[in-house]
Amino acid sequence: MQAGVIGADLRAFAAVDDAEDPVPLIRALDVGKSYPGMRGAEAAIMAALRLDGARAVLDVGCGLGSDAIGTAAEVAPGTRVTGIDVSRTMVAEAGRRAAEAGADVSFVCGSALDLPFADGEFDRCRAQTLLQHVPDAPRAIAEIARVLRPGGRAVAFEFDLGSTVLDHPDRATTRTVLDYVADAALQGWIGRQLPRLYREAGFTDIAVEPHLVFNDYAFFLFTMRRPLAQLVKDRVLTARQVVAWKGRLEQMHAEGHYLGGTTGYLVSATRT
Repeated sequence: MQAGVIGADLRAFAAVDDAEDPVPLIRALDVGKSYPGMRGAEAAIMAALRLDGARAVLDVGCGLGSDAIGTAAEVAPGTRVTGIDVSRTMVAEAGRRAAEAGADVSFVCGSALDLPFADGEFDRCRAQTLLQHVPDAPRAIAEIARVLRPGGRAVAFEFDLGSTVLDHPDRATTRTVLDYVADAALQGWIGRQLPRLYREAGFTDIAVEPHLVFNDYAFFLFTMRRPLAQLVKDRVLTARQVVAWKGRLEQMHAEGHYLGGTTGYLVSATRT
């Protein structure tokens, strides 16, 4: 984990442009995508897109652009690859990285809730860890359906915070912490909801694949910094309980026993 990541606020991903210093958030995204579980999930996403024959591909919530850049390397010459993100900071960094890689990708700043594209403009669409950050998931999926042509392919991957696992001897406090994080998130259970939401949006041929992604101790602390403080502020836990819980986790990490992760769900579907 690079220096500065632990001090970031996980929920700031929903408003990167408002961050005093976006560098820790950018570093956190790079670190998170480096985990073996995420690399495996991204390979599965690419396979599920079935890019053969694709002429226009959209990456909604493209972040730093690595997935759009990777997609551009897999499609036939002349295929248009576009990434869109609500953050100007992310779009600027994605454009810089695409230019550095020599990738033919265009990036646009815009909202997933109101995509600035015509109906049926794309024949493939990917959305990875997007919906956990948006206030209206059904609307975002409806927008994906709108910009896909009939018969087009949509692939989504979202974590389900309610499935987070952590090895810790204090089961009661651990359960309190993890449940609080899932309940406080904008879309904490979005992973398990994906098949239903895509079905309700009119998609067919829906397939679901779970992927358990393990993290490391530093990244877990990154995600827990604000929730733990809020638990104390809300008087759900005392400061002494939090210090003791973190201390035991740190000891387990020092002894080589840390184990934590979250299940993400990959859903692929066809636009009717």
